[in-house]
Amino acid sequence: MLFGKEAYQIISDSIKIECDSKGLNAKPDLCKAAKVPGFPTWVINGKQYSGVQNLNQLSLASGYKGNSNFKYVHVPRFF
Repeated sequence: MLFGKEAYQIISDSIKIECDSKGLNAKPDLCKAAKVPGFPTWVINGKQYSGVQNLNQLSLASGYKGNSNFKYVHVPRFF
């Protein structure tokens, strides 16, 4: 898991939108309206980032200024 269970729960509970029509609480119409090109897609400060992003990429995109001594876990790409 890229973020750890605590962060994943926050993301799942408050900011994640399920685009897959077969997924739990799916909102495919919202994703279509936002022109989401694939899964996952990150929307940060109004810009879309498609595909798996590592923590350094997400921190740069979001303007994160905290500790960047991230521990990495290999995440396979499904593109």
